[in-house]
Amino acid sequence: MEALPLDPGDYTGTYKLIGGSTSLDLVNTISWPDTPRAHDWLATAANVRRWCVAVGLDPGDATSDDADLDDADLDDAAVRDVHRVRRTIRDVLHPLAHGDLPAPAAVESFNRILQPALGRRRLDPRTLDWTGDRRRPVDVLDPVILDAAQVIASADRTRLRSCPACDWVFLDTTRNGRRRWCDMADCGSRAKSRDYYHRTKTT
Repeated sequence: MEALPLDPGDYTGTYKLIGGSTSLDLVNTISWPDTPRAHDWLATAANVRRWCVAVGLDPGDATSDDADLDDADLDDAAVRDVHRVRRTIRDVLHPLAHGDLPAPAAVESFNRILQPALGRRRLDPRTLDWTGDRRRPVDVLDPVILDAAQVIASADRTRLRSCPACDWVFLDTTRNGRRRWCDMADCGSRAKSRDYYHRTKTT
């Protein structure tokens, strides 16, 4: 699985789309969450734009006059809005991936971003495809919010997993439902190397 060309800054890791859904991939834009090693891949407007393009969102539609959304449109306030949406989605999906129920307050917060996203959804009369009436740059995340609702309400939640190494979340779509790692080439390989080291060290 190829890493996305996001600017890592001083961070030495990589970011990959391993979630199996756009909402889970958005949650995973923080590496090593809730630890001193935490790294935010969407800390900059440029990375927000690159991520949107990589997951199939069209940042160019995110203004009411259909003008191209450049990095100047994604000011600090817009980036903070993206972070707020991500945190709201994470507060529901992350507990589910750990086999827990989210707090009722977290679900209510999610409903507060879901309702406007549903209200902006409409059918394009020319293409008959779903589109959105976007007024702010952050509205480009409407499909991600709707995807999160689908995962929460309809997906087989027993297939939601959390990587035991890095805590990224993903949908396990393997036939036997026994996927363990976010990415076998990264966390899985490191875990196997550690296990091998400990086995050989004690023999």
